[in-house]
Amino acid sequence: MQQKLIFHLDVDAFFASAEQSLNPFLCGKPVIVGGYAHQRGVVHTGSYEARALGVKTGMPLHEAKRICPQAVFLKGNFLHYKFISKEILKILSGYSPLVEFTSLDDAYIDMTGTQRKFADPQTAAGEMQKTIDEKLNIPVSIGIGSSKLISRIASAQHKPRGVTYVPAGRERKFLNPLPVAEILGIGRVTETLLFQMGIQTVGQLAKIPKPALQQLLGANGLKIWQYANAIDPREVKPLHIPKQISRETTFEEDTQDIQVAMATFQYLCERIAMKLRKQQLTCGCIHLRVRYSDFKISSIGQKLPLHTQDAAVLNTMVHRLYNRLQERRIRIRHVHISVSEIEPENRQPDFFTMDGKNKKLLNSVDEIRNRFGFTAMLPAKTHILKSKYRMDKNGYILHTPSLSQ
Repeated sequence: MQQKLIFHLDVDAFFASAEQSLNPFLCGKPVIVGGYAHQRGVVHTGSYEARALGVKTGMPLHEAKRICPQAVFLKGNFLHYKFISKEILKILSGYSPLVEFTSLDDAYIDMTGTQRKFADPQTAAGEMQKTIDEKLNIPVSIGIGSSKLISRIASAQHKPRGVTYVPAGRERKFLNPLPVAEILGIGRVTETLLFQMGIQTVGQLAKIPKPALQQLLGANGLKIWQYANAIDPREVKPLHIPKQISRETTFEEDTQDIQVAMATFQYLCERIAMKLRKQQLTCGCIHLRVRYSDFKISSIGQKLPLHTQDAAVLNTMVHRLYNRLQERRIRIRHVHISVSEIEPENRQPDFFTMDGKNKKLLNSVDEIRNRFGFTAMLPAKTHILKSKYRMDKNGYILHTPSLSQ
């Protein structure tokens, strides 16, 4: 079996670097993205020129202005960053067909089988850096390893414009001295718990027996044990973006009950939103189609103000659309909700779309549903559907034609 060779590419100070790329007059100057100096808010990204003067991510803008009065303050433009990200994808696709972007500014590239083309992995990484720099004037750091875990951690070791290669067989030696927080899945709470046990490095963590770590950390303990022991079987999966995602159902009996209709809309929106989050996607347009008892169809759609993967946002828009259709006083037979203008999730929710707390809440809901079933967490207004449908842990068993998953 051929040894895996995975690259992880991370754009250095992405937003600030993108601004410098698109405006040559900003090159070499301290650039701060997050808002204007007189506004409330915090630094989202500082260029390396700004960082050298003491500017840090999360710092209040007024404090950054005091420390670095000569800096150029910018609010940021998501469309600019998306353009840069797509251009990087085009370049990386010339090296391998297996490119997986996990956010706008970082990607995995499966380079397995390309060893004959390049003298060594570092040469390939250097060529990638050079091509991106020449075409986009964007600095990137690259980690190289036998798995996604190793390459991702390696890419952060020497920034900016670094290349870090961990040859196969040396993964444990590379991981052992690193702090436990480097392992995916270890947040502040878990890190504090481990520190209280005297465990501060990955090497120390790897020595804990697997059953003990599972008992201590629950379901996440197995994955953390695997990562600490350099075990990561995850494949590089290029993101497939569907043109639309839809959910629909036909009522067992035609209904004129507005509460049942609204509850059904909300349930279908919950299904669509969870599908989006599972595939790390967002949508920018929503469409509602209603078939009545006389088999006539009314449909309406609208663009969303911002791309989303939040069921509450989708449900609010569906209600508005339905109110614009209510000129027909006739029973409803079938409803269909679809979303389109789908694109990869932006991993900077606190900056461009929903706030970070809301994102964490949605992730928590998904985690509960994954462990205990979809019906473990449902909006209260959908409970009226219990009188209409049977249900199991995977959700309401809707009547055909439907997509109940």
